[in-house]
Amino acid sequence: MLQQRISLLMAVSIGCFGFLIGALMVMFAETRSDVHRMQSPHAAIELVNRAHKLVSQDDIAAFDIMDDAPSFYQGDLYIFVLARDGVNLYHAADRTLIGTNFASLKDVAGRPFGQKLIADISPHGVWHAWQWDNPASGRREWKLTFARQTEQGHIVAAGLYGGGVVPASLGRER
Repeated sequence: MLQQRISLLMAVSIGCFGFLIGALMVMFAETRSDVHRMQSPHAAIELVNRAHKLVSQDDIAAFDIMDDAPSFYQGDLYIFVLARDGVNLYHAADRTLIGTNFASLKDVAGRPFGQKLIADISPHGVWHAWQWDNPASGRREWKLTFARQTEQGHIVAAGLYGGGVVPASLGRER
């Protein structure tokens, strides 16, 4: 009788452990798919549009709201906001960039991508790519960035890292 109870207890324990492992695998798969879903051009556009609406209403309040909402910084997809002259006003991933002049930044190939983004900005949105350090991986990768200008002149942007892939054509969002 004792042997049967021990066997039953072990079976239940193994079953619970298996269930727990299965549940963790499902949760991890869902988390990974959420991360993957966030790493799409469509997700970058949606994130910029949400932040654009907030910044258009009240930029200072928007920065506080974005700080408190983890959806504005998800791994290597995050919001940053520039003044019209290129000064970084908000950066969800790297606070040390706040106050720096984005217009003077160059990528590893020496391309002045900041000036180009600012020159091309539109209320409808533009896409740009440059090489940048990915805060999630720590590697230098191609970053594809979508940016829109508010009526006040702020530039609201978010990008995704392509693992070395640069789109064949970068154009305006319609």
